[in-house]
Amino acid sequence: MNTATRPLGEALASAVREQVIQAGAGTSSVRGSDWRMAVVATVGSDGTVVTTDGVTARRDESYVSPAPTDLIVISQASNGQWWAWGRGSTGGVAIGETVAVRKSASTSRASTATVSADPHLTMTLSPGTYLLDALLMYDADAAADLKLGWIGPASTTGAWWPGGADSSVAALASSPRWGALSDITTSTIPVGAVGAGTIMACRPVGTVIIATAGVFALAWAQQSGSATPTVLRGQSTLQMRRIA
Repeated sequence: MNTATRPLGEALASAVREQVIQAGAGTSSVRGSDWRMAVVATVGSDGTVVTTDGVTARRDESYVSPAPTDLIVISQASNGQWWAWGRGSTGGVAIGETVAVRKSASTSRASTATVSADPHLTMTLSPGTYLLDALLMYDADAAADLKLGWIGPASTTGAWWPGGADSSVAALASSPRWGALSDITTSTIPVGAVGAGTIMACRPVGTVIIATAGVFALAWAQQSGSATPTVLRGQSTLQMRRIA
């Protein structure tokens, strides 16, 4: 029996049921808890964000450095309150994530003062601001030393400190180099060595701002060309932690 031939009371009841279902679907107290994706429009100073469709949601403590245009996951309680869990993945390095690489074998370079990318300490980064932290183990002729630099995508900026011995070092107990550089992919700086076979270490740290996605790598060579190789040892590491 279609609506046209059904009794009036039955047709009216059916119409009321449809309206109740539709109203309930849009009412949190009827529907219960729910979750969905949303885009951040503004960030409040009270721990909340407002989405582009007008929802005010309180941030989870793990949702750090919120920003407009973030694609986030929000959920709603049965009482209508909203909670912002955090950003959805964009396929790149997430804020708060650390990317790390390790040298699986030593690399030797002789008779060259032209820096080039290390074959192991290299990674692909998405745009953002990163904290750089590396531990480099090496040995070299005292006259050759180790020249350090960095290679990054176009428009990469930042500042760093090599965290190692001065190039005039004569013994393992010598003073460290305190000079730093503010042009991370342009200039190089040496750290000292005391002789082939004597393993030394340096701890470069800094801040790197990646403007366009691409490869970031440690670049190195000898400070002064020598037939005695400068060796960057296996188990050296490079870490990049995205903070913005």
